[in-house]
Amino acid sequence: MKNPYPREAPAVLNLPPNLMGEIGRVIVFHAYVEWRLSLIVYEFLHLTRVLGRLVAKDARATDQLDLICDLISLKDVKTGVDLIHLRKSLVSVVTQRDLLAHGTWTRDPQTKTFILRLAKGSWKPVKNKKVKTKQSGKPRAPEYGIEECRSLTQLISGIILTVDELHVDALGKPAPSQEQSH
Repeated sequence: MKNPYPREAPAVLNLPPNLMGEIGRVIVFHAYVEWRLSLIVYEFLHLTRVLGRLVAKDARATDQLDLICDLISLKDVKTGVDLIHLRKSLVSVVTQRDLLAHGTWTRDPQTKTFILRLAKGSWKPVKNKKVKTKQSGKPRAPEYGIEECRSLTQLISGIILTVDELHVDALGKPAPSQEQSH
């Protein structure tokens, strides 16, 4: 049976090892940020890690930060962290991480470069009676490679440092020790 949704270029499973490594680093760093944010929530609510996992149900990083901001406001905690900037950076990180984790890679037949494509998107048509819109048949293909992954890892490293500062401000004690690999 012929594929009713042909691609301009077939999906690629085997990426260059250096690109695979950078993608893996982004995924690991992002998971670390989620874990660190969850620890702040647990400590704010005086929960053990076991009880915290039952209550929080693996909330997304942005949801965890929103909860931390609510708790900071409710408990009238003073912090030097720019929470709005932190949230904007976190939204950018989560978006790019999701693209890397859920996108598919193709290889341009002419240039042989790897292209990251969205596996599924959140495109919604414009609701306007005068203009009718439809989703483009061509998937969005952002240029995303090793340098973009490295830049994202640096951004996540900065977020980790900011979350550490937030931990100290919010809870009055240093963040749990961490490996100095970032």
